[in-house]
Amino acid sequence: MARSNLVSISVSPPSVFQINITNTQNIATPVPFQQMVQLPISQLGLINPYIRNIGPLRFSYNGSYIPAWLESISNGTATIWVKLPVSIPANSSITIDIEVDPSLDFDGNYWGENPLLSSTYGEYDNGASVFYNYWNFAGTSSPSGINVYTNAGSVTFNNGVTIKGGTSQTSGANGIATSSSFSAPIVFDYYGTQSTSPPNAPWAWNEIGFSNNLNPSYYPNSGGTYTLVTFQEGTNAVPSTTQGGTITYGSLPTPSSNLFPNSVWTQIYDIVAYYTNQNYSTTTGYIIGASNTASLPFEIEVGNNEGSYAPNGMTVYWLRTRAYPPNGVMPTVEVIV
Repeated sequence: MARSNLVSISVSPPSVFQINITNTQNIATPVPFQQMVQLPISQLGLINPYIRNIGPLRFSYNGSYIPAWLESISNGTATIWVKLPVSIPANSSITIDIEVDPSLDFDGNYWGENPLLSSTYGEYDNGASVFYNYWNFAGTSSPSGINVYTNAGSVTFNNGVTIKGGTSQTSGANGIATSSSFSAPIVFDYYGTQSTSPPNAPWAWNEIGFSNNLNPSYYPNSGGTYTLVTFQEGTNAVPSTTQGGTITYGSLPTPSSNLFPNSVWTQIYDIVAYYTNQNYSTTTGYIIGASNTASLPFEIEVGNNEGSYAPNGMTVYWLRTRAYPPNGVMPTVEVIV
C-alpha cells in the first residue's frame, strides 16, 4: 500500500501553518478517515522553536480541532495519525491547519500519543478518539470487545497483552480475538513483538488474521471461514484462506530468538486481496484475486508448543482498526504557507 510523502519545510516561522492532503485516486476517502502525516522534527524547528518539543500542537479543520495521535518519533521523523472529519473527493484536496502554541501540550483528547511514549502508560493516549476501534490493554484485565482463549499457554494483561504458548506438543490455541466481526475493506494494525518457530517445530505456530473458527482446543485455520497469516517452522509468513485467491508467502528471516522486535504489524483485508506487512513497508505475505465476502473476528493466537521456542511469548501494546485508503493508496501530504 502506498505511503504518504515526508513533508519538506523550509519557511519562516509562523504560529499556524497548513497541510494540503491530496487524494490522487478515482474514488473518495471514507468518513471519517485516518490520515498518516509524517513530519521531520528538525525541519519543524524552522517553523517554531517550541516545536522541538512535539507537545505544543493542535490540528484543526475549518477552525475546529480534530483528534491526532503521535505514533512514533524515529530517525528524526514524527509519524502522526489525524482523524479527518470529511471525505476527500476523488482527485481532490483538502487543507488542515497545525497550530503551534507553547501553552499547549498533550491533552489525551485532541492531541495524544501511543501508550509507551508517556512516563505513565497510556497517560495521554487518545487512540480511541482517532481510530475506528482501539485497544491499548492498559491495566491487568481483558478490555471490552476482546475475548481470551487459552489451552496449555497463557494470556496476561499488564499494560499490554502477553500471549504465551505452552510446551505441550498437542493441538490448542492461546490468544485473543475481537468479539465483533469485521467486513472488507478494513485495516488492522498492532504494535509489539511477533513470535515464530524454527523448522520442524511440531504444534508451534502463530496465526494472526480473520477467522470464525475460534476455540482454545484447536487452531483458527483448522475449520470454518478464515483469511489469515501464519508464522511457523521457519517460514514468515504463510497466508491461508477459504475465500479463494493466489497466495504468495512472506520471506522474513527467522530471528535467533524466534521473536521479532517491536514493530507495527499490518493486516489489510480488502474485498479482492489480503496483504500483511511489517512497519508499513516490508511485505510478509499476501493473497490476490480473493473473494473476501465473510465478516469475521480478528484474532492473534499462538500454538501450544510455541513456548518451547519463544518462552516469554509475544506482547501486543496496541491494536486498532482504521479506514482502508482509496484503492489502497494513502493520500499525499504537502505543507502550504
